[in-house]
Amino acid sequence: MRRILLFALCLTAPPLAAPAEDGRVRRMLGEVEAADFRGVGRLNVAGRRFCTAALVSDRHAVTAAHCLYHPLTRRPVPLADLRFVAGLRRDAHAALRGVARAAVPPDYVYDGEPSFENLRRDIALLELDAAIPAEQAPAFRPGPMPEGGAVIEIVSYARDRAQAASIQDGCRIVARIREVAALDCEVNLGASGAPVLVPGKAGRELWAVVSSIGATDSGGEVTLAVLAEPELAALEAGLGGAVPDSAGAAPASEP
Repeated sequence: MRRILLFALCLTAPPLAAPAEDGRVRRMLGEVEAADFRGVGRLNVAGRRFCTAALVSDRHAVTAAHCLYHPLTRRPVPLADLRFVAGLRRDAHAALRGVARAAVPPDYVYDGEPSFENLRRDIALLELDAAIPAEQAPAFRPGPMPEGGAVIEIVSYARDRAQAASIQDGCRIVARIREVAALDCEVNLGASGAPVLVPGKAGRELWAVVSSIGATDSGGEVTLAVLAEPELAALEAGLGGAVPDSAGAAPASEP
């Protein structure tokens, strides 16, 4: 897997309190509980690197916008080179789909720079080439940012656990700046695009997407996530046949 670009951003936030007993601990999903998270999948990018993505409908998935760009050329990855593998667990998966269309916010610019303006728009919507029935992989309903004290979960694929999803279920919100929330969980390469979930009355709700790693002014490390619900309607309306090229040139294939 290619190294996925993670922005280093200094975020002003209060000092982290002592974590709960299970807080910030990433563990592999158990065989039984993995069924609840089949809507989370690995987004394979040109067969060389990957991110994480999650279903928000039977035909749409969310991920981080920077996952759709080549980290060296900074050009969009052709949609034909993207594969969403829902519920991947070792040699099995719930569904495999290509990507027909994709959208990123119109003011998102992929230039590799660690700016807040790029970070706060680091979210993308994928339209799959075929629907995934709920019985195969249930989607997560988008929801608002939870109140303090909510049980927050991050489910992701990462470099050290590329073949099975891991969960962190003791995360807490330590700061928010506009569309960006800082969480006290740590993530690894591959977690970009991972859903940030909270249990709701009608099932788990997806309220943010993992973007990058940041640091507080006290020196602690946080996971930075972009709020999803405010962006999804605009992203769906902006779905096109290709990812916009920030450089203003035609999309280029990965070398």
